[in-house]
Amino acid sequence: MNNSTNKLKIGVITFHRAINYGAILQVFALQEKLKELGTDPYILDYRNKKLEQHHKEMKLFDSKGIKGLIVYMLMKKNYNKKFNAFRDFSRKYINTSEPYYSLKELEKADSIYDKYVTGSDQVWNYAISNLDSAYFLSFTSNISKKNSYAASFGVKSLPEKETKEYYNLLKDFNNILVREKQGAKIINQLFNKNVDVVLDPTLLITKDKWFELAKDNLKFKYILVYAFGGSKYIMELAKNLSMMTGYKIIAISSTYRKSKNVRYIKTAGPEEFLGLFKNAEYIVTNSFHGTAFSINFNKQFFTELLPNSVGTNSRMEDILDLFDLRNRQILSSDSSVANFPIDYSKVNQILEIEREKSINLLKDIL
Repeated sequence: MNNSTNKLKIGVITFHRAINYGAILQVFALQEKLKELGTDPYILDYRNKKLEQHHKEMKLFDSKGIKGLIVYMLMKKNYNKKFNAFRDFSRKYINTSEPYYSLKELEKADSIYDKYVTGSDQVWNYAISNLDSAYFLSFTSNISKKNSYAASFGVKSLPEKETKEYYNLLKDFNNILVREKQGAKIINQLFNKNVDVVLDPTLLITKDKWFELAKDNLKFKYILVYAFGGSKYIMELAKNLSMMTGYKIIAISSTYRKSKNVRYIKTAGPEEFLGLFKNAEYIVTNSFHGTAFSINFNKQFFTELLPNSVGTNSRMEDILDLFDLRNRQILSSDSSVANFPIDYSKVNQILEIEREKSINLLKDIL
């Protein structure tokens, strides 16, 4: 650990070990912003048992026949390559603490850190971490050290049976900053107090800073698809845009579902991911961070709200409404929407105001 004594040591707890572009890049962004604000941040290398199962390399699945085995071997090879790219990025850019495997170990380390920040990401989503109290900073009894930045519940409302536990876990926080309006409503319902909604950390970093990290690999014009499942409209819209413009289609995907005339990139690390967004002519997505990076990078983009995904949709609706971009929501595969490009002069004004507001609120924590 760093021996510097003149800077506040900040312990940040979040989902830093996920093989997920948004997760790792929001960790990097919050860390960098905390450094810029004159602190000494460490990402607490906490190992939640449930989450660790998701972070492990691919498990065997029940596949029958030679074809299934071949598909599995190809997927495993690609996953391992992607896993290694994430690991290398983390080793190079993320300042992690020593590993902590339990609340007791975090409690013993409490004296090391001057303050804690939980967030960003869905650290308060009961379905992800089994309401692990570590993400609510229960390992410290010092209320002045307990803060959140852009923490998300990942749901529109709390189940009644969980309300009391959430109340007990959150009642002793010094400062609560959330990522979604819905999160602010939940806090208001629990404590009858108002809290501020702040930008996702990825939006605190300017596009020029992100571009310094980006790896540029493709030398032709393309339409980028970054989606998790979703409707048929996503790929249909991309193909219609391709027919209209002549641009190729690139898809970031780890699955083996194929679509004709689409080039799939399955092993991109975080730097390649940034490069693909940086150089795309159009972006079609249903990802929150896909939408956030599209806006930050001033891209012509289209976003689909996921069917039957209330929690995800609330954060997507919030970001589109904040920047007055609800007209970028995909409702069909009609590519004529491309004839109405985004005027980023207005969007960037909003981003600049919201970024300054969020950074000032982050300063107030420190």
